[in-house]
Amino acid sequence: MATMSDIAREAGVSLSTVSYALSGKRAISESTRERINAAITRLSYHPHAGARALASQRAGAIGLAVPLAEDVDAHVVMMFVRSLMRAAHQASSEVLLVTGEDHEATLRVLAEGKVDALVVMDVVEDDPRIPALATAPRPVVLLGYPTQAQGIPRVDFDFEQATALAVTELHRRGAHRLVMIGSPSATQTRHATYADRATRGFRTACQNLGVSAHHLVHDHEVESTGQLVRTILADIRPDALVIHNESALAAIHRALSGEGVSMPSDLQVVAIAPRETTLLGTVEYTAVEIPVDEIGQAAVAAATELIEGADDVGDQLIAPSLIERDTTHPLTPGSTR
Repeated sequence: MATMSDIAREAGVSLSTVSYALSGKRAISESTRERINAAITRLSYHPHAGARALASQRAGAIGLAVPLAEDVDAHVVMMFVRSLMRAAHQASSEVLLVTGEDHEATLRVLAEGKVDALVVMDVVEDDPRIPALATAPRPVVLLGYPTQAQGIPRVDFDFEQATALAVTELHRRGAHRLVMIGSPSATQTRHATYADRATRGFRTACQNLGVSAHHLVHDHEVESTGQLVRTILADIRPDALVIHNESALAAIHRALSGEGVSMPSDLQVVAIAPRETTLLGTVEYTAVEIPVDEIGQAAVAAATELIEGADDVGDQLIAPSLIERDTTHPLTPGSTR
């Protein structure tokens, strides 16, 4: 049986172009459409074969497009991969990993029926994959929250509210000069949705509360963590940090200790990170924890519902909560939550 990939090769076009031609959701030239139609005729391709698989035709697997970008923390990526694999196993599905940066390969696993649905990680604002994924022959779920998803369901942690919550709770504990150490500059430049939303939440909350706000990025290979911390202490003199950079948490603690700074008496700190990255043994960060398992379960649940024939599963943003540990002051008497 011919596949969409066969049609693409026969017509000399990309897989995404074939998807657009069949769905009619994006304009293509008449000559290109004629080549695709001719290839369909020669190969006896039936468009319904590229539609969502019937139960008897299912692959029994969910695809996971994982990122390979150098600025992404591989340890955190693997946390999400494990959570998605566990959730898929509970749903009686296997997981097929594909390289998220290879757009054609990502589309191919859908078109060739190798998976019943695809979960896409590391989504950026204006993600170039979205137009083709929106017309894919099988369900797609975005593990990320771009402004425009063209109807593809989105599942993610509410990073904007997470940093806003961190700012609010630090302010309630007396903080007035806040610094956020955010994702690496490459992550900010390519506008990963989690980084954009976390930054926006921090800045908006600080503005609303009338507190001093400084947002910094930290590239480990360019500037040592010790130098960054010394610069912050000397130039800004903050009374609180919000850290949204998992790979920097241990190094920041070491650098602060090296400068004689004690948490929370000298400096309060809240981390935005998965639980296991905030528990360092020598210190346990107060944190707005990224609920990796809950996010994975929600993404797989959405994919499974679509596989079973649901027309629309909607979007899901998982709400944040603060876990108080070693690096913030307790609320003063009379404070209310």
